[in-house]
Amino acid sequence: MVEVRREFACGAAELWRCVTVPRIVSAWFEPCHRGRGGRFEICFSGDGNAYSKYATVVDGHRTAGGGRFRFRLEDEGYPDSVVEVEVTSRGACGSAVRLRHLDPPLSLAEGYREGWAGYLDVLARYLAGRTTGRAGGR
Repeated sequence: MVEVRREFACGAAELWRCVTVPRIVSAWFEPCHRGRGGRFEICFSGDGNAYSKYATVVDGHRTAGGGRFRFRLEDEGYPDSVVEVEVTSRGACGSAVRLRHLDPPLSLAEGYREGWAGYLDVLARYLAGRTTGRAGGR
């Protein structure tokens, strides 16, 4: 299992939107397109190679202080795996996300750990830019 956690200086509702709304996910992650039945296409183009992975939401719920969802990740050439994303409120301190890749292919586990950590760093920069870029601050 791969697990990555980050705390953010924003409310849980804003963080929840950042990890669930495809338009916003596309702004900080990779281009994400909604398909049918809770299936999303994530388009990667690193290293000059364009390819897609698919994420299908298998369960989830939202609460007043955040929420949790799981998706099945389809990565061509590898067995499907499950990723869980949980958003929690830290009260006046902000919010947090815990991402757990429950069963990544062993040969890819360390790459996923580094990749998920890097993407959450990008999310932090995205949120910091939006926060400081607004007139009057937050």
